[in-house]
Amino acid sequence: MKVLPDVMLEKSQQYQHLDWVGMTQIQSAVLIGQAGVQLAVPMSLDIGVSLAENNRGIHMSRLYQLQQSQILNQNFSSQMMQKFTRDCLDSQAGISDFSSAKLSLQWPRQTLSLKSNLPGFRQYPVQFIFEQDKNKFQTWLQFEILYSSTCPQSAGVSMEVIHHETNGKMFERFPATPHAQRSRAQIRLQLQNFSQNAVEQFIVSAENILGTPVQTTVKKIDEMEFARLNAQNLMFCEDAVRKLANLLNQQKEVLGFHVLCEHQESLHPHNATSISAQKYSNPRVISFTCYD
Repeated sequence: MKVLPDVMLEKSQQYQHLDWVGMTQIQSAVLIGQAGVQLAVPMSLDIGVSLAENNRGIHMSRLYQLQQSQILNQNFSSQMMQKFTRDCLDSQAGISDFSSAKLSLQWPRQTLSLKSNLPGFRQYPVQFIFEQDKNKFQTWLQFEILYSSTCPQSAGVSMEVIHHETNGKMFERFPATPHAQRSRAQIRLQLQNFSQNAVEQFIVSAENILGTPVQTTVKKIDEMEFARLNAQNLMFCEDAVRKLANLLNQQKEVLGFHVLCEHQESLHPHNATSISAQKYSNPRVISFTCYD
């Protein structure tokens, strides 16, 4: 039987070095633990490697086969991804010295209402980037949370109107109310390592520090509590980003962070936005997706 030549093994001095060659948006899934149950969570996977000069192409099918055996429907962990990126590098038989992978998924989380303790369910847009070279394995995490932000200036103005128009009398409706909006925080972390529990804790602690995360199941008693929390946590976008930055500065496993808070104004047609970044280095080749 005649053996067909592998064109990817062609060598020529006209082939320059390439930073990254691979596949994007591979359909896959990983196992995520939630309330004692392992959930198969669909995800999109990007994987690739560098390509040394004088080589025409990489062994792409080897990368796909590795994700089939090491990622698809496997328990998601730092150890799994470190082995995977190392094996991706080794699979190229010396023509690559760098590999990276990006996983994009909706992180599942069960919730409870504020006062009635009724169950609900949320999904959080989460991305991971993993990089491996001959000497080092690195991890980045991006996640987003939604929260309510009530403008302190608007709250103060509303109180002035109420005081002026009611003169201490009882009234059937508010003469003025402060404006609030659904807001988002996009948090990028450079990590020493990670675990599923750590991801969950990052989300919970970020929501807790802001004080007004969006809710799922809501009865009247829960909405009353949410209104109280909004009054206790009046904040500009500057306040929100500082709260998160102070929180992340206390996390030993966080090597660096980049936080963006965006308040999608109801007063204006534009958004109020603030950013805080400390000791944060971007991934070498592939980058996070910004959600709109």
